[in-house]
Amino acid sequence: MSAIPYFAFFLLFGPVAEPANRYTTADGNPVVQPAIVKVQDEAKIPAMEAGVITHFSVREGARVKKDDILAVVDDREAKARLKIAKYAELAAWKIVNQDIEERYARAAAELADADLKKDMEANRQVKGSVAGSEIERKRLDFKRAELQIEKAANDRIMAKYDAKTKTAEREAAAMALEWRTIRAPFDGDVVKTFVHQSEWVQPGEPILKLVRFDKLYVEGHLLAQNFDRSEILGKPVTIELVKAHDRKVTVSGRIVHVDQMLQGRGRYTVRAEVDNELVNDSWLLQPGGVVRMTIHLK
Repeated sequence: MSAIPYFAFFLLFGPVAEPANRYTTADGNPVVQPAIVKVQDEAKIPAMEAGVITHFSVREGARVKKDDILAVVDDREAKARLKIAKYAELAAWKIVNQDIEERYARAAAELADADLKKDMEANRQVKGSVAGSEIERKRLDFKRAELQIEKAANDRIMAKYDAKTKTAEREAAAMALEWRTIRAPFDGDVVKTFVHQSEWVQPGEPILKLVRFDKLYVEGHLLAQNFDRSEILGKPVTIELVKAHDRKVTVSGRIVHVDQMLQGRGRYTVRAEVDNELVNDSWLLQPGGVVRMTIHLK
């Protein structure tokens, strides 16, 4: 062991040769060493629709905010489809909101009813003054007018269904257009680009890799025989690391996860969430780095 530096041994075989909690502070707080800095959020951002990238606004190393536009896949046809869908929706709801046919049918029914009653009153005063066939024809006209009222009302119901369909089509067209605008899902740094502007992309094809550095995880191990899980969860931590030129820095965090499962030699994983700091346009903590984590029990 003396011939191999501990860090190299750790990389080769993992932290099993030497218990991770062999250190404690003078007041009994556990010290996890080594602990590893890990990424909390990272993603290969894909294209959602096929087409040519007409706008690619970021480069490797760029820092972006959530919902920033990263790229645009040719959206001219999608914009035209959305415009068509909007006009179709407007026309459909216009039909729903107009009641001309229904008002005409009611007016026709009132006239037919009045005409029928006039002839029936004439027959009541002078029997046979209006032929029975004429009375029946006018009764049929009145019935037809009533059915036209019902049909006009039903037509408006069907028109409403059609308008709702047009609304859904407009929403789908808007979604298809939005899919062509690729936005950042979280704050982060662009660490890798896979395509360039004016290149063709397919749905699901990654265009860049985004990593969040302002919040990171720090993971290590404790022995179950030394500390119970309930003692550790939610406790504040101090992360210590050595930068270039032997410069020592610290950042703070909190334990957000303690594994329920035990690993070899009765160890369990502890994970802290840490607020990273940006100094001179560089993050203090870097994923993959080895640090010292002190867990403050009190």
